Amino acid sequence: MFSILVRSVKNYDWLRTLLLALICSSVGSGLTFIMVFAELARLHAGPSSFAIAFILSTSPGLLGSIIGKALLQQGETKYCLIAAECIGVLGLLIPWYGLRHDSVAFLQLAGIASSIAAGMTLPAINHYTKAKLAPEDIGAGALIDTLVFACQVLFGIGIGAFIYGKVSSDTYLLVNLINYLLAILFIASLPRLASFTHERGRAHCLPRELSAKQRASLYLLPALAMTGAPAMSLLPTLIKTDNSEQETLLLLLFARSLGQLLGPFLVKEDRYKNQSALFIIGCLAAFIICYIFVPFSPLVTISLLLVFLAHIFSNIIYSIGWYSLLTHFEKHQVAAASASSYRKQIIIGAAVSIVAGWLAERIGSHSSLIFCSGVGLLLSSTLILYVKRRQ
Repeated sequence: MFSILVRSVKNYDWLRTLLLALICSSVGSGLTFIMVFAELARLHAGPSSFAIAFILSTSPGLLGSIIGKALLQQGETKYCLIAAECIGVLGLLIPWYGLRHDSVAFLQLAGIASSIAAGMTLPAINHYTKAKLAPEDIGAGALIDTLVFACQVLFGIGIGAFIYGKVSSDTYLLVNLINYLLAILFIASLPRLASFTHERGRAHCLPRELSAKQRASLYLLPALAMTGAPAMSLLPTLIKTDNSEQETLLLLLFARSLGQLLGPFLVKEDRYKNQSALFIIGCLAAFIICYIFVPFSPLVTISLLLVFLAHIFSNIIYSIGWYSLLTHFEKHQVAAASASSYRKQIIIGAAVSIVAGWLAERIGSHSSLIFCSGVGLLLSSTLILYVKRRQ
C-alpha cells in the first residue's frame, strides 16, 4: 500500500496540498491533546479524569459528522474543511482558560472543538478523495486518515515535547493557532469539486437497501472501537514508573502513534481486497494481549514496545475499514457512509470508555481493561462473523 500512496502523491498536485493542510491541522490538534493530558498528569488527575478527557476529545465528533454531512449535501467540500479548521481555531479559547486557572474541568473540555472539527473533516476527506482519485489509486485514500491521525501525535508530540514547559502557555497556544491558519491557507488553494449548482459535487444520503458488503464496511470500524476504546482511554494510567508522569505519557503517545503510522504499510494490497474475518479478529486479539501485558513489564522500554505493537495491529484494521468504505460505496455515498461509521465509532467508544473509567476507580485500571476489552472482543468478533456470513 505504501507504493500506491507514493505514486498518488507524485501524480496528484491536489493530494500533496491536501496532505500538507491535514498535517498542519493535525499538528494543531496534537499540540492541544498533549497539552491537555500533560497538564492533567501535572495536576494528578485520577483515571476517571483521563477517561472523561478521552471521551470529550472524541465523542463531540458525533455532532461534527452530522454537521459535515449536512454541509457536503449543500455545497462545496473545501468550504466544509475550512469551517472545520475555523472551529478548531475558536476552540483554543477553552484550553487557554484551563491553563490560566489550573482547571481540570476546562482541560477536560479542551478537546471538544478539535473533535467536532475532526468529525466534520472525516466525511469531507473521503468524499473529496473518492471523487478525484482514479480507481487504481483508491488505496491511497484509505491511508490518508491513518497517516493524518498518526501525524496528529507524531508531529504534535515532537513539537509539543520540544517547546512544552520551555515557553509560556500563550506562546504554546500561538504556535497551535499558526498551524490551524496554515491549514486554512492550504485548503483554500485546493481545486473545487464542482459548483454549488452542479449536483455531482454534492454528497447524497445512504440508500435504504444496502448490500451485505456495504453493511460489513459500516460495522468494521465500530467493532474496532468496541475493543480498543478501553485501552486507549486508560493508557495514561497503566504504567507506574519513577520517571515524570508527563515524560512517560509523552513517550506512550509517541509509541502509540508510531504503531498507528507503520501498521497499514505492513499489509499487502491483496489483504485489503480479500478481507478475512479471522485475520481481523486475530489483529483485535493481538491488540488486547499487548495491552494486558503492559502493566507487568519490568521496564518502560518493554511497555513502549508493547504499545507500539498493539497499535500496529489496531491500525491495520483501521485502514482496512476505510478501504472497505471507499471501495464498496459510490462517490456520492462515501461521505454519508463515512459519517455513519464514524458516529457508530464515537457512540460505542464513548460508552465503553465511560464504563472503563468507572470500573478503573473501583477495581483498578488493569482489571477494568481486561474486563472491558475482553467483552468488547467477544461482541465485536460475534458481530464480524455474523456480518461476514451474511455476505
